Amino acid sequence: MKRILEPELMNDPEQAAAYAGPDLNNAYWLFMQFFHKYFPGLTPDDAILDLGCGPAAIPLLLARHFRTCEIHCVDGAAQMLAQGKKAAQREQLEHQVHFFQGTLPNKLLLPRDRYGIVISNSFLHHLADPMTLWNAIHEYCLPNAAILIIDLLRPTTETEAQLLVDKYMPNGPPLLRHDMLLSLCAAFTLDEITTQLQQANLAAKLTLSMATTFQFAVYGHLNES
Repeated sequence: MKRILEPELMNDPEQAAAYAGPDLNNAYWLFMQFFHKYFPGLTPDDAILDLGCGPAAIPLLLARHFRTCEIHCVDGAAQMLAQGKKAAQREQLEHQVHFFQGTLPNKLLLPRDRYGIVISNSFLHHLADPMTLWNAIHEYCLPNAAILIIDLLRPTTETEAQLLVDKYMPNGPPLLRHDMLLSLCAAFTLDEITTQLQQANLAAKLTLSMATTFQFAVYGHLNES
């Protein structure tokens, strides 16, 4: 199946509210488990950069777990950031979780030039040009930065994509089921991601592996080879 692009920004209020709701809690929790798996013992004490943060569910999880760390959340969708700000206020985490509207490859206006930890969850498949994300790794990361990128993998057919939606979100809201199908069709294959990492001169530094049956993980420290 050829890749079918979807919109880069998710700025519909109903859509933003759905992603901030409880239906994706397991997916957000799973990202945290991968963080601990790939970086055992890592205790951030400065700042984490989240590219494509959505409603900031993952930054809020990180803030609750790492109390001495700030999380700087970037998204291009104002509605997603609004949901994140509401949640941070509700959980009294405004001192840790900070929000910045911006779209790559435009220059991001952030409190720090570079970060020791950069994460991204389900952002790559939204980009028309995937190199936008990999180039941002070079631009916003410190030399020894820890990187964790998790996203969907594109199935071989739309029928297979629909079967994945039915298996992993059988009772989900129609909006989220529809979005998952679109996202699977917009995602990349392992071979495509391998090529992207090679083009970005990251293949020798970061590890690409299957995270789940329909997701990949790219992780590691930039100075490793």
